[in-house]
Amino acid sequence: MSGTTDFVGVRRSSNLRSTVARIDTRNSTVIGMALPAPLADNTAFPIDEPTVLSLDNPEQLELLGASMARDAVDQMLSEGIVGDVAFVRTPHSTLSDPAQKLEAEVNGIVGSAGAKTGVWALLDAKSHIKLEPGCIIAPGYMSHRLGGAANPIVAASRTVADRIIDCMVIADTPSSSIANSIEWAEDFATALNVIGMYPGGVVNLGAGNVTRPLSAHVAAAMVRRDKETSGPYKAFWNRALQGVLAPSVPVGYTDGDVSSEANQLAQAGVGSIIEGNLLWAPFTTATDPTVKSWRSIKKIRTRLAASKAMLRPMRQYAAEDMTPHVVSLIYRAADQFLSDLVTLGALISYELIWSKAQNPATLLEAGGLRVKMRWAETPDLVDLQLYDEPMPEAFDLLEAAIASSLSQLGLSNIRVTA
Repeated sequence: MSGTTDFVGVRRSSNLRSTVARIDTRNSTVIGMALPAPLADNTAFPIDEPTVLSLDNPEQLELLGASMARDAVDQMLSEGIVGDVAFVRTPHSTLSDPAQKLEAEVNGIVGSAGAKTGVWALLDAKSHIKLEPGCIIAPGYMSHRLGGAANPIVAASRTVADRIIDCMVIADTPSSSIANSIEWAEDFATALNVIGMYPGGVVNLGAGNVTRPLSAHVAAAMVRRDKETSGPYKAFWNRALQGVLAPSVPVGYTDGDVSSEANQLAQAGVGSIIEGNLLWAPFTTATDPTVKSWRSIKKIRTRLAASKAMLRPMRQYAAEDMTPHVVSLIYRAADQFLSDLVTLGALISYELIWSKAQNPATLLEAGGLRVKMRWAETPDLVDLQLYDEPMPEAFDLLEAAIASSLSQLGLSNIRVTA
């Protein structure tokens, strides 16, 4: 019944919708993993379909069967996390030649963008299983440079992560040498969302010490830190990996020595572990001058998370009449969100700008609106420089203090002179 229709009495209409959109980032990162699992139950884990893999469900984990995927799950659990993983089981190869088998399984993990198979299936994880990956791993398969070219799984995963927006690729580099690891990272020198790890880690999964890729541990460490701080705004490096006993190859590090191996790796965009199991990985592979200012993992995760967080909540204003009131509500929603990030220490400062030049009458007439936001992320401390030098004037203070102390004795036979 129209509000303009004549009526005698009182009528009621109710709108319980919040006027100011509530914006917040997800408080925990979901791990996305794409791997073959040759002995997995076909019903529980169909090929090329995203499934929910519950880390705290031992019955389901048994259905994975012995595989790199099961080892990766045990590695995550050894870091002390529980939760759900968005898992895509990819085809396994029965070829007997190791090189051909590896190439076939790499191709299976890469999958088809058009058919949404392999790692591309993770794009449908949110709609199919209500989980959206915040990082992507494929332990044991991302470190290879087949034919001397960039790893195709990392290349595909990087694109998938870009489309998800607030998502990182956590990969393993070759563990054969530091030089090979750096060469691997150079393939992704312009990538803002790729984390490379060197070397492997010595772990114990219940049947003796073995060497496994570090990516599953690093992903779990990210999840653990996000849960501790209720968001993706804090750095998770310079903390021990709980499930790693030692690096598969020692990585040299000495405080203050810029030529140490760990520093060489970090400056090349490769993370490592030092002093047994301390995660030393502040940067992504973004070493190209065009993107190097965004190489901090903490900084780029904060930027991507904040940008992504606004999209869905702001959707509530679509279809509303574009009036000064509605525009004010949009600015208030953004202001409240960014103000919270300053309080959390994620941002240093921010400002919201209404630009007449960016919002001409023709744009407003077409239903368009451009909101300009500027902010600066709080950096994590990566280079603490301590300087020392002699202080000869301190002896003048010492001399005066000695003279004062002797004078206060009050003994006639002790005389203080200039």
